Amino acid sequence: MVTALQIFILLGVGAGMGAALGLFLSISRMLPTVVDFEPPEATIVYSSDSTELGRVYIEDRDNVALKDVPKALREATIAIEDSRFYEHPGVDPRGIARAVWTNIRGQKLAQGGSTITQQLARNVYLSPQKTFQRKSQEAVLAVLIERNFSKDRILELYLNQIYYGSGAYGVQAASKVYFGKNVCELNLSESALIAGLPKKPSAYCPHENLEGALNRRDVVLNRMAMAELGYITKRERDDAKQRKITIVPRKRGRNSYKAPQFVDYVNHLLRQRYGDDVVAAGGLRVYTTLNWEMQEAAEEALREGVKKQPKSRNVSEGCLVCIEPDTGYVRAMVGSVDPKSYYNRCTQALRQPGSSFKIFVYTAAMEAGMRPSDVESNARLSLPNGRGGYWRPRNYNGRYGGRVTLRTAVAQSINLVAIRVAQKVGVKSVIKYARAMGITAELDPYLSLAIGSSSVHPIEMAAGYGTIANGGVYMKPMAITRVTNGAGETIEDFLPEGENVISKRTSELMDQVFRAVVTSGTGRRAGSIPNARGKTGTTNELRDAWWIGYVPKKLVAAVWVGNDDNSPMKGDVAGSVVCVPIWCGFMKNAIPIYDKTYSDRKPKPARKGPSKVAPEKKPNVEQDKTDTSTPNDVEQPTAVESETVTCNVCNESNLLATRRCPVTHAETFIRGAEPTTFCTAHADRRRLETSSRPRVAPPDVTMVEVTICLDSDKLAGPNCPRTKSRKMAIDNVPAQVCGVHSRPN
Repeated sequence: MVTALQIFILLGVGAGMGAALGLFLSISRMLPTVVDFEPPEATIVYSSDSTELGRVYIEDRDNVALKDVPKALREATIAIEDSRFYEHPGVDPRGIARAVWTNIRGQKLAQGGSTITQQLARNVYLSPQKTFQRKSQEAVLAVLIERNFSKDRILELYLNQIYYGSGAYGVQAASKVYFGKNVCELNLSESALIAGLPKKPSAYCPHENLEGALNRRDVVLNRMAMAELGYITKRERDDAKQRKITIVPRKRGRNSYKAPQFVDYVNHLLRQRYGDDVVAAGGLRVYTTLNWEMQEAAEEALREGVKKQPKSRNVSEGCLVCIEPDTGYVRAMVGSVDPKSYYNRCTQALRQPGSSFKIFVYTAAMEAGMRPSDVESNARLSLPNGRGGYWRPRNYNGRYGGRVTLRTAVAQSINLVAIRVAQKVGVKSVIKYARAMGITAELDPYLSLAIGSSSVHPIEMAAGYGTIANGGVYMKPMAITRVTNGAGETIEDFLPEGENVISKRTSELMDQVFRAVVTSGTGRRAGSIPNARGKTGTTNELRDAWWIGYVPKKLVAAVWVGNDDNSPMKGDVAGSVVCVPIWCGFMKNAIPIYDKTYSDRKPKPARKGPSKVAPEKKPNVEQDKTDTSTPNDVEQPTAVESETVTCNVCNESNLLATRRCPVTHAETFIRGAEPTTFCTAHADRRRLETSSRPRVAPPDVTMVEVTICLDSDKLAGPNCPRTKSRKMAIDNVPAQVCGVHSRPN
């Protein structure tokens, strides 16, 4: 007969079994997560030549396959953490009993009571609190893991999951952090050191306590040499203990980035496209457009260029961004002279561009039919400012009067001519072309815009000049070419995006104008770079200085210097003085790198788009009869006759130069609009020469006699040692007095 006690015992056993079953079932619900588990992994950003630039992560982790982990590291881990790993089913009763007995006796425990599988379960799924419930969950989950994974897979997950100190999760990250190399390159001594870290990562951290880390390494080596394990011999153990360990300096997070502002820029683009979680833990592999050699050259040029400025000039910051015009690829980006700065002045700063903004004024003018040879007044201006007063713009050099060609106005950076041209074509037209060529910042619709009163991003200015360098095709700046997952499977490829925004004719005219800036204008210092073009920019009160220059079909780069607090610089800090040397210092290295790396490259296919801007005609601007339509195809034709022609022109008459003309220059004209007769201003000294083309009557010009300095080709001053009287057309009288001999010899 069953007694009440027996019934009570049976009920108790049943309740206990039910509770155990309930616990097992509740933990079993984690099984699908266990099966699908992949450790979170850092996103790695690479340059175009596969240089690792930086890692973006919540946990610094780079998963590796078990076959890529050295045998010594695998055996060291098993020896110190779980010597019966390949024998137990996830929980090791013998190990638990040993740990309990050791604790009772108060002895030091060489190996923990938790198995590798239990540690994996705890690190992935459970809290670190040491409670009975957590230990029970850990044991059950360890058994489930063992039932669903092979031993090697469990060991691989463990080696990729465990924390090794100094922000490193997994053996690959630890190897990089402590030894600066891949885990597959570790020797026995290094492997033993890393294997000993998980027990107390902070206490044994080699960066903080190298002696403690080495002592812990010796414990691991002793375990490996024990007779029951036999992983290494005693001689191998002793040799490993004597081997010198070299720990690389600690670099955490962003401090380890190469090209830090560029990596930040890429990180921003990735998060916009894929979201924070995917970027921080998805293990993306991001291949970018940046060329690491060019980046190093850019960093050196900018930092040295700013550093060597005298303190009296008050120049503290700058940036440099380089773009490939025919693809839009960002090849170099230095957002600050300080690598630690989080503020990327290439992409985030809004600075007034000064005269460098004139590219959009003269592009609008050329599209409307004006030519570099057209002349415009350099007289003073006084314009209503809308507040009851007057705006009286000034030229940077303080010189006024006369009429000058647009080519000279750009080369010499004459503000008053740019303002008059903007009046003719209309400020709305200037803004329209600025937008078409990549400017997204707010632009004030006033005439002061013509001389750079509205702030812009340096990267967008570089892309705008790249449009001229690329035959009128604007290419959107591009930083990423490909994104893959950790297994190398492509997630997304990126192609260049380009649009025809100005006619090829206009781009050729502007190209020649920017060449004149280097050969005879404010950018003479850039003449050390073959075939250089560009434009300077300096703002009022010397708050900003610029040089944006390019070499056709190769590279365009923008350089800005100034101060973050917008305080004025002092002294001679024009763009031609500070920025051009920085640009030259970069380009002298970047162009050979480009030629070596990309000169034989086939053109990249580009996404095509319609022209953003239809050329418009202005009623008060002379039009030529050349077709001004622009093709929709971004790929340029290879055998189309140029829409412009370059002639050697006499400075005095603007007619075709002869050997008798004292001062000449190369001038680009719309084909069919170039002069067809030779200079008549010097006919009294020779027999008139004629061209092979039909004779055209010389223009009716008023000639005046002036005295010219033979050294500067400007109006002679009282101190010029070599002068000559010349007759020249009144419209071509130099607007400037010689500045070379401003003081008596």
